Amino acid sequence: MYAGPSGQVEIPIGSFICDCRTSYGELIEIQTGSFGPLKSKLHLIAQNHQIRIVHPIVRNRYIETYSADNVLLRNRRSPKKGSIWDVFKALIYAPELVLNRNIIVELVALDIVDKRLDDGKGSWRRKGISLEDKKMLSIHGTLPLQYPEEYRAFVPFSIDETFTIRDLYTYCKEVKLKQETITEPAFSRPELEPLDYGTAQKSVYVLHRIGLLERIGKRGNFYLYRKSI
Repeated sequence: MYAGPSGQVEIPIGSFICDCRTSYGELIEIQTGSFGPLKSKLHLIAQNHQIRIVHPIVRNRYIETYSADNVLLRNRRSPKKGSIWDVFKALIYAPELVLNRNIIVELVALDIVDKRLDDGKGSWRRKGISLEDKKMLSIHGTLPLQYPEEYRAFVPFSIDETFTIRDLYTYCKEVKLKQETITEPAFSRPELEPLDYGTAQKSVYVLHRIGLLERIGKRGNFYLYRKSI
């Protein structure tokens, strides 16, 4: 999809391989997990090229289970939903990527179908069901992040307000409870997206590392933060 009809896939760049290059020359790397294993590769490529990391955020995952002879047995929607905050899970071991102006992180909100095969050959955790294939159903929206300043949208507090990680988690939880479903365009308001406490910790860590938050003291056992000027 990203390479386009005139693009190329599996492009050698020095000693590395990039997922694709578009018809207008942009390099694309698609990464569903942590950016940590890619950071050396990306920094070296970014010395001479602009590169876009496409990071899928799965809004809805539909699971279809087929028999060994490919007959659909059952289908369901997974209760797990991806969130815009998941980008900080990907960045936790490579926050410095945000500071490189030649590296663009693009979040893509999408729905997918997981096809599974009840053939008795899969993991015991899945009761012998094998993972067969993934297929994209639809894209809800995209959010390209090229500059560190664009990550300020993840801090729903004013420049004068101090807050702890728990304050961020609680604020987003309360806002989310007031609006049970996201009716606005994808990624328009991070505070409307699901945020668990562990991801809130990772988010504040990354935002502090890239200079958007400063640590100014403690409230009890919790560090206090505020937006950097």
